[in-house]
Amino acid sequence: MPKYTTLNEAMDAKDELAEAELRYRLLAETFEDKPQLRANLNPALERAKAEIVRLRAAKPASSTSADAGKVVAFDTGRFRKSDVNGKANNG
Repeated sequence: MPKYTTLNEAMDAKDELAEAELRYRLLAETFEDKPQLRANLNPALERAKAEIVRLRAAKPASSTSADAGKVVAFDTGRFRKSDVNGKANNG
């Protein structure tokens, strides 16, 4: 994810996740600097946090393995019950 220095840059790039993260950071800084505004800022912080969680969940996961999502054949012989001699029991 590219890092933006301003909220306008993230908005221009149409990067919703970066925009939400920057908005949260700005609200958090104001929350710490202006204690008298905490009652007003708390709901906005919660909304921004929920939006970040929603956008991160909607973002496609990057798979590191080349086999991720690959369908393999199912070998039923591996799951057959066998008798004491190791042969499959057919009845």
